[in-house]
Amino acid sequence: MRVTLLLISVAILGSVYFFITDEKIISSAKPVKAISQLSKNAVETGNPTITSNKKNPSVDIDQEFPQQDNLFADGQGQTLITALTIFWQQCSRYDNCEQLLAQQQLLLNQERYLLLLNFLDNQQEQQRLMGELLISKDTSLADKIANVQAIRAQVWGKDAKLFFEPEDAYYDYRLSLAEPDNRFNQTNNADDFIEQYNQLLQEHSADLDNFSLNSDTAKYEEALQLIPENMTEDQSANIKAQLANKYLTGNEQQSITSRVEQVNQQAQEITNYQQGLNQLEITLTHERTTSKEMMSDQDWQVYKAERFYQFRLNFFNS
Repeated sequence: MRVTLLLISVAILGSVYFFITDEKIISSAKPVKAISQLSKNAVETGNPTITSNKKNPSVDIDQEFPQQDNLFADGQGQTLITALTIFWQQCSRYDNCEQLLAQQQLLLNQERYLLLLNFLDNQQEQQRLMGELLISKDTSLADKIANVQAIRAQVWGKDAKLFFEPEDAYYDYRLSLAEPDNRFNQTNNADDFIEQYNQLLQEHSADLDNFSLNSDTAKYEEALQLIPENMTEDQSANIKAQLANKYLTGNEQQSITSRVEQVNQQAQEITNYQQGLNQLEITLTHERTTSKEMMSDQDWQVYKAERFYQFRLNFFNS
């Protein structure tokens, strides 16, 4: 669980996750600020300014993305972010942003049009604020999320929910699991754990796609992360066996068993190697004060190196 939460914290620190745009896109879109000002004037006057596309007058973004208008009008979350990003990416490429903005002004309601119009500037402002955000390593996960959500609210206002509601639902889900007294830490045996996990999946059935829990393998791996640390080894093994029987195929279970055996074997080899090395150190220390006492330091170092070499050679060839 700690590994999962650490990854989430890192993701939150770069919570521009949905908004990261490569430098090429940003650079190509810089002239849009002047265009945006013209379009803002058009909003105020109610008279869209349509200009010709000098570079490629035949190019229309709707030809490449025929569902774009519907996404601008009704889209939400990552789908809407992607559509808006593509709009500015493509119109900057073809130098026809003014023309396309004027077209969209006739198609969209005022709120959606302003969302499109201000998207690029707001996107860059969020990136700037995220970059300036200083979060101590001791900051709690809840506070990290609150900091990110505060920046989003500052930049996007009520539109923040339109963009980030699925992600915020995931944050709430993770925060509930991070609580010391969460439902799984209160389970006493494998049956209780499995029952609580089934209830959790049922409660969030509508969000499983957004949580990346839409496959049996994902559900299995998620459950493994939730097994309480205070469970006994036998209880933990029982939980894993029940989860494997429910979510994994026979081949997948065999593959996991083989990997576990391999890891255990490697761990035992490391233990044996370290024990053998420690014993050799003790033996050499004894020899230096007895049978090898008269040996020069130079000869002793050569002898010692040879003994270590022979130990490693015998260990890894056995």
